Amino acid sequence: MTSQATSDALDALTSQWEDALSELDQSSVSIFAQLLEGEATYGEVRMRVEESGAGWRVGVSTDARSNALPLVAGLLTSNGLDIHQADIFTIGAASRPTTPLPRRQPPRRPPPSDFGWRRRRRPRSQPATRGTQRRVAMLFDLSERSASIPGWDKIERDIRTAVRDSLSGRTESATSAVIDRFAEALRDAGQGGADQLPIDIFTDVESSERHTLITISSIDTPGFLFSFTNALASIHVNIARATIRTYDDVVKDTFWLTDSSGGKIEDEHRLNQLWVAAALIKQFTFYLPIAPDPAQALRQFNSLTSQLLTMRDWTSKLHDLDSPDVMETLARMMGTSRFLWEDFLRMQHENLFPVLLDSESMEKSLSLRELEVLIDSDIEACETHEERVRVLNDFKDREMFRVDLRYITGRVDLGRFARELTDVADALIRKAFQISYRLASERHGIPHTVSGSVCGWGIFALGKFGGRDMGFGSDIELMFVYESEGMTDRDEPVPNSMFFEEVVREFLNVLDTRQQGIFEIDMRLRPYGNKGPLASSLAAFRGYYSPDGDARQFERLAMVRMRPVLGDDGLVSGVMSVRNTFVYSSQPIDVDDILHMRHRQASELVKRGTLNAKLSRGGVVDIEYYVQAWQIAKGRSDCELRLTNTLEAVEALRLKGHFSETLAISLSESYSMLRKLIDGLRMVRGNAKDLDIPNRDSKEFQSLAHRMSEHGADHLSAHISEHMNFSRLLWEEHPPPR
Repeated sequence: MTSQATSDALDALTSQWEDALSELDQSSVSIFAQLLEGEATYGEVRMRVEESGAGWRVGVSTDARSNALPLVAGLLTSNGLDIHQADIFTIGAASRPTTPLPRRQPPRRPPPSDFGWRRRRRPRSQPATRGTQRRVAMLFDLSERSASIPGWDKIERDIRTAVRDSLSGRTESATSAVIDRFAEALRDAGQGGADQLPIDIFTDVESSERHTLITISSIDTPGFLFSFTNALASIHVNIARATIRTYDDVVKDTFWLTDSSGGKIEDEHRLNQLWVAAALIKQFTFYLPIAPDPAQALRQFNSLTSQLLTMRDWTSKLHDLDSPDVMETLARMMGTSRFLWEDFLRMQHENLFPVLLDSESMEKSLSLRELEVLIDSDIEACETHEERVRVLNDFKDREMFRVDLRYITGRVDLGRFARELTDVADALIRKAFQISYRLASERHGIPHTVSGSVCGWGIFALGKFGGRDMGFGSDIELMFVYESEGMTDRDEPVPNSMFFEEVVREFLNVLDTRQQGIFEIDMRLRPYGNKGPLASSLAAFRGYYSPDGDARQFERLAMVRMRPVLGDDGLVSGVMSVRNTFVYSSQPIDVDDILHMRHRQASELVKRGTLNAKLSRGGVVDIEYYVQAWQIAKGRSDCELRLTNTLEAVEALRLKGHFSETLAISLSESYSMLRKLIDGLRMVRGNAKDLDIPNRDSKEFQSLAHRMSEHGADHLSAHISEHMNFSRLLWEEHPPPR
């Protein structure tokens, strides 16, 4: 039995690849013979290791169904080993040999060039007979990136585990584990370029009777072999043979490929898929080291290739990715925000893909006026309400995606990002309300006051939106006020209260919410909260915030950041006058009530045993409430302190002599750091409400540190402790006036 198995395996190797074997030295052939000797049990992994000059020769064979090549290549690379040369064969039962291939010429460096695509054709042939027992045999020539000797026993165990998991149906788990290991090694390598990557891609349908050849020549990029072979599997392409050769600093990868049935690939679309996959993956892996989280970037990139390469109308579009700026943006986006990338895949690609490709637009900061002009030009041709809503939401998705990318790729700092995001929100809120007002007026007519004039109205921002301090995933806190009661001017009029209630309801249906808490409209700060009307008359607004009204202490703090978004001048002036009288009255701020509220927030809204960047003691709201308390105390006699932005208020309080320079610097640094931390958490989770800081020893915390450009998890942990301790002690060490 064993003798027959040995003969079958070696006969299959020599029968299928006789000409290829003749190009190898006797040592290589001997290793392949050892790897294929005897009967292989299910899932068996055989590994041979020997020193070779300054490096190592490693042979591996196993069941071909295990998708072993990317797993083995990834594990070797993650253990600090560079692949300089490799020969890979997929072996079945004996079948007719390939058409003889030309003899390999002496090694020489292929000339680098930009993307090239050259193809030779021959008449279509029938697929070869496939064997029933398929194995893959791989031989690698390796060198170490460090002076330490690789732990071969551990490497072999890892390979066995990965193969076993893959054969057991846990391919995704096996691949994910390899990606994690590979990413750790990649961070240590510190590679990555900023220039165009020269690459030459050559597809050949003539040289082999049974296989399509693709050759990729370029400089070495981390993860290419791993990603490319995974991508081939996702589009059901089999690797029958592969070679890797290094000429100076150029690596030449050649693959002999078949379709899933073992037939030759000659279809134009399939050949285009191969070219696109090779070009896209080679370029992406060139920029992979700059990704804040390479493991996440690689996972999401594999998802991209798996989805897009199967879409006939997408392969041509992917040629546009041949740009250093685009590939760098793609790598940073994938390695920073899982949520943003899932948004990209989930939404219509034709809407967001142009944003990704338009590198020039990434450099632009658009003013509120410019944004409104762009929205108007998009909506101008719309004939129906439904069209206007769809076009507005498409604009929202594109522009928020663009601004998010500007921040992720380091084109703007946190402060500039907040202002740009707020401008986008302002433009969208204005247009959404106008669309809703138009729809309601088409149904009911224009609202008028009892005196006969057109009823004025206003939209007001609060919270981070009011403070022009929005971050990644901020919600939109709003309040709507109209001038007075009255009726619309139709034959069947409706009261103004009903009209504006309908306008706001339509408004809430216009803008889609991306995910939980992301660009979500929040109107809980309106008079009487969720129990109150969606829009208040000016008289009702004035009564609620009067000295005898029902407004509470926390609303006084919240109204500090109130600002008008859009509205009639007279109505806006009246609302802001009421706000100033309420917030900056002579009644002292109740510090004890604020501290009691903070205690309840920290104890009731934070899960036991967790640390929340917003609501735990020392969270960002401690700084916000503290600064607002000082503004209320000093702003009653100084209008220049009535600012809605927290950092601007800190600076104004310093200039007026209320904060020392040391305190102002500490407040600004702690506030900015905690805001950056919150943005970092929201980027990856895609949930504005989930702001619990991960455990110090968790992988998520390490990724968070990398994403925030901190010097490791220890440094981030110390940084968080420092700033949250400062924030927690503010009220005791620097109490505001009572």
